[in-house]
Amino acid sequence: MFIDPKGLAKILRMELVAREVVQGFLSGRHPSPYHGSSVEYADHRPYSMGDELRALDWKLLAKTDKYYVKLFADQTNLRCTLLLDASRSMTFAAESRMTKLVYGAHLAAALGYLMLRQNDAVGLALFDSQLRHYLPARSTASHFRLIVELLEAVQPRLESRMGPVMHELAARLKRRGMVILISDLLDDPETLFGALGHFRYRQHEVIVFHVMDPHELTFPYERLTRFKDMEGTSMIVANPGSIRRRYLERLDAFMSQVKAGCLERGIAYELATTDTPWDQMLGAYLDRRSRMG
Repeated sequence: MFIDPKGLAKILRMELVAREVVQGFLSGRHPSPYHGSSVEYADHRPYSMGDELRALDWKLLAKTDKYYVKLFADQTNLRCTLLLDASRSMTFAAESRMTKLVYGAHLAAALGYLMLRQNDAVGLALFDSQLRHYLPARSTASHFRLIVELLEAVQPRLESRMGPVMHELAARLKRRGMVILISDLLDDPETLFGALGHFRYRQHEVIVFHVMDPHELTFPYERLTRFKDMEGTSMIVANPGSIRRRYLERLDAFMSQVKAGCLERGIAYELATTDTPWDQMLGAYLDRRSRMG
């Protein structure tokens, strides 16, 4: 298969920076509540891109003419699934900053490398109003390249509707583990928390990285400005001074609701603004998390 050299260079660069961030932080393996030493058969699931052929159940293939892989109770400390919001609102960026989507993709790459570096299994889901790509969690070194390739190629399509996507993923994740959501959370909070509560019901640890551009938080606009709905077609021209107070009040209410909802459900919440270098933000978060452990 032909791979564009420029595209390959981007993938290698993302892989390199993810490794540098993690290696700069990592001083040892984390303690995990998910130890396992069994290699007994557990279940089947349909074959997905990236699965090893040796995991195929050839007898079941002969009987059903369908591809399934065997699931085992593996030896990894933890199974982590990274959920990256790839909706159109994630393409917002002000003052030539990195878009929220690119920022989130780098976070996901670094977290994925961290998990694999610790011999944990990591998977990836990219979504907007639908689940666009899903890589089940694996702990092989080659799996990281598949994750990075998907992150580098991600393209926003539609508006975000996290409820149905989260419920679909919660149903797929049979074994408890960690779920990390990277998103601007621009959706109905009640719908969002109903879906995240599904993960908590299944005893997953849930972490939310709330990615926002500083302009979204401060609304610094002064002149008459055209505002466009990032996930729709509507557009208005307004004097920022006349709507700033109402906007900030509604934003503050939304942020408070999100934080309170996470706290009530035992979900870790971290605000990640795109003016803070993502490696610094992640390093600081990992450092705090290690101290809490």
